[in-house]
Amino acid sequence: MRKERREKRNFNLLTSKQALERMKSAQTIVVVGPTSSGKSTLIYALVNQHIIGFISTGIGDKCQTTIIPCNFLFDERINEDKYFSLRIRTKKFTGKVIHLEIMEMLANQFTMNGMCAEDTLDAIDEKTFKFILEPKNSAYHLDKIADMIPIKEFKKVIADSLSELEKAEPSFIERVNIKKKEYQKQKVLISIIRKMVFEEMWDELDSSFKEEYYNWLKSIGDKITDRLSKLMGTSDNLENINEYSAEKDDICSYGGTILRTLFDPFQPFSLIVEDMVLACRPRHELIEKADENVPLRFCLRDTMGLNQIDMDNNSIKDALDIALNCSPDSILLLMSLEEREDVIVNSCEVINEKIGKAQKLDIPVNVIFTKADRIITNIISKFEKETLELTQLDYDKNITEAIAIMENSIQKYKSILPQESTTWLSIRYKEEKIDPIQIALHKIDSIEFLKWLIKFKPEGLYQKIGDIIHDTQQRILPNDMTNPLFVTVKHPEKPAVKIEINGDVISDIFKQIQIRLTEDKAIVNGYLITSKYAINGRSVVAYYNKLQHGQGHTTRAKVYGNFSINMKRMLNNILCQLVPNFAILYNSGAVGTVIDNLDEREVNRIVEIMDLNRVITKHVCSDLNPALFDFTPQASMTQQLHILFKDYFRDTGKYYMVMDKVAFNLSYGNSKIQDIIDTIYAKYISYDATIRKMQETYKEIFATKDFADIIAEEIGNAMTDLINKMFIII
Repeated sequence: MRKERREKRNFNLLTSKQALERMKSAQTIVVVGPTSSGKSTLIYALVNQHIIGFISTGIGDKCQTTIIPCNFLFDERINEDKYFSLRIRTKKFTGKVIHLEIMEMLANQFTMNGMCAEDTLDAIDEKTFKFILEPKNSAYHLDKIADMIPIKEFKKVIADSLSELEKAEPSFIERVNIKKKEYQKQKVLISIIRKMVFEEMWDELDSSFKEEYYNWLKSIGDKITDRLSKLMGTSDNLENINEYSAEKDDICSYGGTILRTLFDPFQPFSLIVEDMVLACRPRHELIEKADENVPLRFCLRDTMGLNQIDMDNNSIKDALDIALNCSPDSILLLMSLEEREDVIVNSCEVINEKIGKAQKLDIPVNVIFTKADRIITNIISKFEKETLELTQLDYDKNITEAIAIMENSIQKYKSILPQESTTWLSIRYKEEKIDPIQIALHKIDSIEFLKWLIKFKPEGLYQKIGDIIHDTQQRILPNDMTNPLFVTVKHPEKPAVKIEINGDVISDIFKQIQIRLTEDKAIVNGYLITSKYAINGRSVVAYYNKLQHGQGHTTRAKVYGNFSINMKRMLNNILCQLVPNFAILYNSGAVGTVIDNLDEREVNRIVEIMDLNRVITKHVCSDLNPALFDFTPQASMTQQLHILFKDYFRDTGKYYMVMDKVAFNLSYGNSKIQDIIDTIYAKYISYDATIRKMQETYKEIFATKDFADIIAEEIGNAMTDLINKMFIII
């Protein structure tokens, strides 16, 4: 454990906007927390008191579901607690997830009302329509704008389509009977067959009957976008960085209402907002515990927003997959000790499996077992006591044994997980004078009480967060560096040093990647949809959602067509096979180091610190940087940095980290690829046609010259992002 610091160095102050512009140089900690694990409390403990009141709408609310994923960027250099900045990243609206719920509801109502269009429409009342606005799976929320989506208008836009379905030949009943015979051996539920037939008939309708309905569906996205624009007070680019104040009548616009609304879990914005970044100062208590020589700055990323995940193997696995696919610098996993022992053990086994992948990527995974205070109280309550109620005397008599029992249980879990990354804390804090546990610990005549006491105080959490930040930073830095470098740049919003990849130099390698992706039948058949059966709509929606997080999806439907596709993993495997290390890139002369954002003095200082003994840059001309045309003094400095970073990227962990990020961007994260895939997904065609077209389009993308350029661009960007985390931009 690092020594506690008492005095902080004074750092140059920034506005919250300036801090946000420097976000890429801050390390990212992804936090994962199942239901009731204490994740909300953790966030509450880190965000300063001026801001926390506005975002607590979603904190502690078990009903929260689709709140916008949020990155909390903390920087102690922000000039005042009350100021914060927001940056929203929007996404293309698609009505497919809403359409899915509508089809299911209409299929049920159509069959319940004897396939009569008029009776079906009459049966759709406010209660029924509520399930469209607020589906059971909480995939989205529309109740807040229910007045903008009247049921009367909905009925109007589906009336013609229902009438056509009523008159269709063969009839709905005839089709159901045919399908029933087809799936007789599988013993498929009649309700599923009816839903399947209804969707098929809907898809077969002439587009003229559905046009009004699809325009209505699209209008929902327009209404949400308009609502967001009004909230943000802008009619132009919603993705601009905007600075606000937590106080009214300030020099900056008041942002309290905006935060409250964005963090309201029942707002509809998750349908059009990918994620957001909130930049603010952390709590003073956390700042005081941080290293006095380095400004406290880090990004806490909540991949699910403030959503809750279940405490089961699949949920934990999915959450960790998403966390790893975010290109984090470290992962913080919270586990509640109140869960059943077998559930925790099974979860630890899943975690341990994922830690193996994280170690390959050189990403530390820290596990904190929470709710220790409740467990200790439960243990003490089972000891013999004089009264029915727990007294301070009960705590005093049994505190040592209770903690020993709890730690013995935790030891079982720690035996599965890496010891050094696992600890336990309370994460629910009371004043010492009213906390029976802390009072009891103070009465222990042993040095042990100090070690235990801090786990029930905020200082224990802040110390752990500080240790995670310190350890994460050390992993990013070159071996001989102990602290990040303070760097002055010409353009703070741009990286201090940029890595560029000249794809033309290694075009033969990129060509091989493209051939594998488009001509290797085993690979191509692995991502194209070849099933002769239609793909279930829910499978398509699930696949698309997972694609956005770098995950694969596997189906095992009885009635519908099946598939198993993981675009990111497939791309990662091919990349690592054909570009097995950075040496191939450097030795071929494909890597260029660009320092246009630094002046000569800064470059010299960086070189001196990174290579104190001149071991690496001794022979500066031995490996010329292809980005240079002549060996001027400026070129000499650039070349020295080039060699230093070449040495830095010898680390296999750095290689896997870069390739993992590149693979995700090639599967979805790249803006060009994302736009193409999103456009197809948003089209109002059947779910089956959607996923087939998406996957066929991937094959078309992989064959283009643009794709080779994208590979080069993404490798360079990933390398750039990594090396710039060793700098603090001032």
